[in-house]
Amino acid sequence: MQNRQSHTSRELSRRDAKSRAGFSLIEVLVAITIMAGVVLTMAMNTTTSSRNVTSSGNRSRAQAMVDQQVSRARSWPTYSTLGELSQTKYNPSASGLTTATTITVDSTSNRSITTVAVTVTGSTTRVLATPIKRAISIAAP
Repeated sequence: MQNRQSHTSRELSRRDAKSRAGFSLIEVLVAITIMAGVVLTMAMNTTTSSRNVTSSGNRSRAQAMVDQQVSRARSWPTYSTLGELSQTKYNPSASGLTTATTITVDSTSNRSITTVAVTVTGSTTRVLATPIKRAISIAAP
């Protein structure tokens, strides 16, 4: 009789073990939901980082274009022809960035001071959110 009880309890424990093997559907769904959340968060962070790197690169290129135009103004050979710097042949555009140079001559008070203002803008706010501006004043020799 004891042998029979032992045999029956073994069968019950085997059935319990079989019913407990693996994960339930709810456990699997919860795990998939958590993993999907983690993957989506990582994808959003990667996208944001990529956008920031692109924006930073565009700002760096725009700043370099402004510095290049200001260097041209500083090294311009003839003060009286400095107005030619604002012509379009000296205003290159690169990858959605456009340079505009404005020359203003102030000859009041018997002084001649020329202000060179350089602005680089983006074709859209995605290229360059805010324009890069720089102005210098050059006095007549």
